[in-house]
Amino acid sequence: MSEGLSKRINQLPNEENGQTTSPDIPYSRNAAVSYINAGEEDQMELYGYRRSLFRTILTWLFIVKTVGILRMVFHWFPEWFLNCTHTRCSLEVAEKILIVEIYQKKYRRVHIRSITCMSALQIINAATEHTVKGKKKSVEHRNSHVLQDLNKIDDSPILSLPNADGTFHEATSVRMFTCKKLRYIWNTETKEFLKVKSLGPGMPTSSLHHPDAQQGLAGLSILEQQRRRAIFGSNFINVPVKSVLELLLLEVLNPFYIFQVVSVFIWIMIEYYIFAGAIMVMSAAGIAISIIQTRKNQKKLRNTVHGSDIIDVCRGGGVYETIRTEELVPGDMIILPANGCTMHCDAVLLFGTCIVNESMLTGESVPVVKTPLPFQTDVLYHPKEHSRHTLFSGTKVVQTRFYNDEKVMAVVTSTGFMTAKGSLVSAIMYPPPVDFRFERDSYRFIGFLASLASIGFTYSIIKKIISGEAGVKVVFHSFDIITICVPPALPAAMTAGIILAQKRLEQRNIYCISPRSINVSGSLNCICFDKTGTLTEDGLDLWGVVPVVDGRRYIPPIRSISLQYFLEPPLLLMGMATCHSLTIIDGNLSGDPLDLKMFESTGWVLVEPSNEDTNKYDNICPTVVSWTPPSGNKGDPGPGVSDSSDLDGAETSKVGIVRQFPFSSTLQRMAIICKRIGQEQLHFFCKGSPEMVQSLCKPETVPTNHNEILEEYTRQGFRVIALAHRLVEIRSLHKLQKVQREDLENELTFLGLVVLENRLKPDTKAIINQLSDAAVRTVMVTGDNILTAISVARDCGMVGSHDQVVIVNYEESSGAVSTDGKPHLTYSLAEKSSDLIGRYHLAITGKCWSIIQEHYPELVPRCVVKGTIFARMSPDQKQQLVQALQQLNYVVGMCGDGANDCGALKAAHAGIALSDSEASVASPFTSRDASISCVPELIRQGRCALVTSFGIFKYMAAYSLTQFISVMILYEIGTNLTDFQFLYIDLFLICSLSALFGRTQPHPGPLFNRPPLTSLLSLPPVGSLLIQVLLVGFFQAISMLLLTKQNWFVPYMDLHNTTGLETGDYECHENYAIFCVSLCQYIVLALAYAKGKPFREIFLKNYWFVGALAASAACSVCIFIDPPYFIEKWLQLKMPPMEFRLIVLGLSAAQVFVCLLTEEIVIDRGLVKLMDSPFWLKLRPRKEKYLAVEKEIKMSDWLSSIVTSTVAQK
Repeated sequence: MSEGLSKRINQLPNEENGQTTSPDIPYSRNAAVSYINAGEEDQMELYGYRRSLFRTILTWLFIVKTVGILRMVFHWFPEWFLNCTHTRCSLEVAEKILIVEIYQKKYRRVHIRSITCMSALQIINAATEHTVKGKKKSVEHRNSHVLQDLNKIDDSPILSLPNADGTFHEATSVRMFTCKKLRYIWNTETKEFLKVKSLGPGMPTSSLHHPDAQQGLAGLSILEQQRRRAIFGSNFINVPVKSVLELLLLEVLNPFYIFQVVSVFIWIMIEYYIFAGAIMVMSAAGIAISIIQTRKNQKKLRNTVHGSDIIDVCRGGGVYETIRTEELVPGDMIILPANGCTMHCDAVLLFGTCIVNESMLTGESVPVVKTPLPFQTDVLYHPKEHSRHTLFSGTKVVQTRFYNDEKVMAVVTSTGFMTAKGSLVSAIMYPPPVDFRFERDSYRFIGFLASLASIGFTYSIIKKIISGEAGVKVVFHSFDIITICVPPALPAAMTAGIILAQKRLEQRNIYCISPRSINVSGSLNCICFDKTGTLTEDGLDLWGVVPVVDGRRYIPPIRSISLQYFLEPPLLLMGMATCHSLTIIDGNLSGDPLDLKMFESTGWVLVEPSNEDTNKYDNICPTVVSWTPPSGNKGDPGPGVSDSSDLDGAETSKVGIVRQFPFSSTLQRMAIICKRIGQEQLHFFCKGSPEMVQSLCKPETVPTNHNEILEEYTRQGFRVIALAHRLVEIRSLHKLQKVQREDLENELTFLGLVVLENRLKPDTKAIINQLSDAAVRTVMVTGDNILTAISVARDCGMVGSHDQVVIVNYEESSGAVSTDGKPHLTYSLAEKSSDLIGRYHLAITGKCWSIIQEHYPELVPRCVVKGTIFARMSPDQKQQLVQALQQLNYVVGMCGDGANDCGALKAAHAGIALSDSEASVASPFTSRDASISCVPELIRQGRCALVTSFGIFKYMAAYSLTQFISVMILYEIGTNLTDFQFLYIDLFLICSLSALFGRTQPHPGPLFNRPPLTSLLSLPPVGSLLIQVLLVGFFQAISMLLLTKQNWFVPYMDLHNTTGLETGDYECHENYAIFCVSLCQYIVLALAYAKGKPFREIFLKNYWFVGALAASAACSVCIFIDPPYFIEKWLQLKMPPMEFRLIVLGLSAAQVFVCLLTEEIVIDRGLVKLMDSPFWLKLRPRKEKYLAVEKEIKMSDWLSSIVTSTVAQK
């Protein structure tokens, strides 16, 4: 909540060109609107405006009349200013654009941008000036020649504007605007603004190729590069760092600080100089800390993403040039150096091979082999589908490889914020709003306090006017009521609790970049887990191989690979040794863990010859694997081996890998072409998911019991890989490099299965059980096989031992399509058992999820509520699942390794990345320990922080209302609290207690089986505050009543002709009674709201807080019993007889007892339990949609009937 008011924590720039972004306000939608990015994830509404001279003059007249106050309001609500100075018009003639983002159909965020209209010469001039700024004179000299060339052209200079299909068209001028660092250009044909997109997506892969590139005949000229840069902008991910003055203005113009400035002005007018000075010092310190923290965050992000280098580009005509990477544009042909480099753009590899470290983006430190993009006219390029051919910005090219004297070349497809790295940075700079009920309710409650203050202000003014005392000071005293009722220290107190929670997380190696998400994590009731690397270990262990012999028969699994006893390596062993993407980096074998484990088990050796040594391998085998049978080692070669003759003197077998077809998640396989050194015959091996490899094989080579064997291993949780083979008839090296994998991936011979074991992490099962006991739902979302996922879910405890798993699938055959054209859904039990006890869990594959979303949307809520295992899910589908859970009102957490989970991590209420990659920056939380133990720890800390925020908010609200009651009572008799009394209460009592309130640690025991309340407006907090405030008013009224009964008492107005509000003389017995009784109330309220179990430790373990309570109580008792003389004069106390002082002490003791007893019995044991009672649930049903879905499933007996019918069929 404090961030929403002061925006002081981790503020990143979300303004461009002086334009501002409004606060999130409730969703609204106009039916007749234009869109940008229609149908995409970042779809936004678009409205055109043009300036109205009459409206502008009228608006500025009102701004001048209100002494700038109206302009300040427009700063907070820029859309109002736009509507007051402009009129709505068509986009074709618009001067300004109102861009509206809709988040989850709930929140509306606006951006206002000016449309720039420039001629080709103007925009190229501007682009050139921007490029040469701060660069070397040689660059400036070259760019000046470009401008001279432009000026020599008889016709007007032209621009190269991109089309949607990746081609370019020429134009002499352009209308465009920039939003969220991306440019949008007006299309005169379609009459709409289109985003300037990357080169490549949606284009045939053949169109990205340049056959003559190796001869230097491809590439962009300097002139064409300048034209494109004018549209695409410089290749630079710019994270602006605001100046101190700019940040100072933004902070000072924040509504919270404006309120504080007004408050200080009021206090000065009523001569509360010391308190006003103290608040000014505190505010100045808060602003300074905020500015320092904001600049620190901005600089940190800028330094993280900043990068610059030089690179060689081809200009055509055999011309090569070295330029800075900032000058690159889509279409440039770049040459990658042999010793590697850091990529500063996205590019498609056309020639050569690259070894790339993508850990900066994916979190996986495993090097990836990038191969040239296939030349295909019927296949469209997409960065995700062709990621093995794409070099992404931010990744590091470790090595490059090439044939003979060929250059390793790539064509630039994306620059700046259009790159993968730029998209990530943009997501950090413009994060979606966090929808949290506590924040919304806190704003409403502050509004209630402001309304109450307005009532008190109005009553005070009217009363003084009637009594004829409406002087200037009296009026300002009435204004002071507003500053009393809405405490200026509230945001600072709330921020202190969050900062303490953040530090506690850091001590446990959990780092947070979005502190406001800490409170949200305390409400998590559903956690989605990735499987590999999250629930299970990263590495795999080879369990065994299951070869196929006699062309049709599986033999028993070979647990220890004894195939090395062959004189000639079997095809299965050769496939295991060659079908991989391993490479040697710095003398170490590196690559995918699965490939690494499989290769190491073969006992073969991988050799990567240097460029000078390739001649011995016919120039076509840059990677060679060799195998030498062990000398003199005889024995049983194992099942299925017919020849175990003497191996002494056997020669080393060498196999060269001629070409690799990299692994594709869409194709679910990889392949290679290899040859035995010294032989002409070429071999083709394919490795991948058993289902996919089987579909590519000749049916007669697949064992008849293949499905049963495969199901047996996957059900046990093993990772199963299949291998297949065929001979290749092609002999030409040129044809080998041009052949498409689809031409070879058919009519394969099935070789067998490789079985790998992926073990659970040691603490996975205990953590899942801990979350289950805390009523936190756990869901597995993985890209692995569904049966493997089910097995892991059972092993880790997501699925109970007596629970049933129902696999939801669909029939692909044409006859299975229903009469309405929808695919037919099928349901089957994962285990063939007639035991129907326990709960039911759905297991759904990614393909089936897409079918359900498209054809059975009415089943999505049911599948989301009952689904526990989601397998073969793509990154986009993981994000869709998280969003579907959120739409049912789950508070969702996502825990993944940061590789394929970035979208889901960003979409979740609290994403927890188990990696240190740049991708994890998109997640609010990052754990340095690669263990899911961070999840219950985050929930524990979040619950503690949320309860702390509730307690601080209630305490600050109760403090304000207590002081409001005190002031209103004293105003009624013509006096008030003195300046130093306010100072003692606000600085000594309130600031110390509220600052130390949040130091209480979380409860160390098991997680409670219910999250804390998230609504401030629910019955317990509202009831608690109302009852405590009534008790405060009651005891203050009792003290006044007892005072008037004393025979020595003389009313204040009987001793003074005028009120103390005019004279400043507040010293009286009434002042003493109210002040001293209220001192006890401030202390006891802090004690009442410092709750411990079940979410926090008992307050007695918060030694700082206990010390502050003890010091406050001791000082306060000393003040109203027998204060030192200087304290008495400083506070302007008029001490009554000792008898009345003891009465006040007795009232205070009674109030402590009554308040604490009320909070314990009436609130905790009464109202909290009442909310769970059938009576209350009938009166106020819970609004979570998933509960309604659960009830609907239970009443309709949907899942039980499916399971029963499935068992009956079996």
